[in-house]
Amino acid sequence: MGSQNDQSLNQLIADALGLPCEKISDDSSPDTLSEWDSITHLNLVMAVEEAYEVQLTPEDALDLNSVKLFRLYLEEKGKL
Repeated sequence: MGSQNDQSLNQLIADALGLPCEKISDDSSPDTLSEWDSITHLNLVMAVEEAYEVQLTPEDALDLNSVKLFRLYLEEKGKL
């Protein structure tokens, strides 16, 4: 943890949610952040797709509901 890629993902998520990066951790999710609602989730999905050059299926987009799950998905795709 704490690699440049971890930080850039956290920063991307922080920016999409309008939060400081320090508030973002692997445990961050709609359950822990009131700013993470359905609209910001869509913005977050689009930001991740653009930044990491991936195309999420609608199912993936719905299932990726925490920072940790986004990170695992990107690692699986070889993007982190």
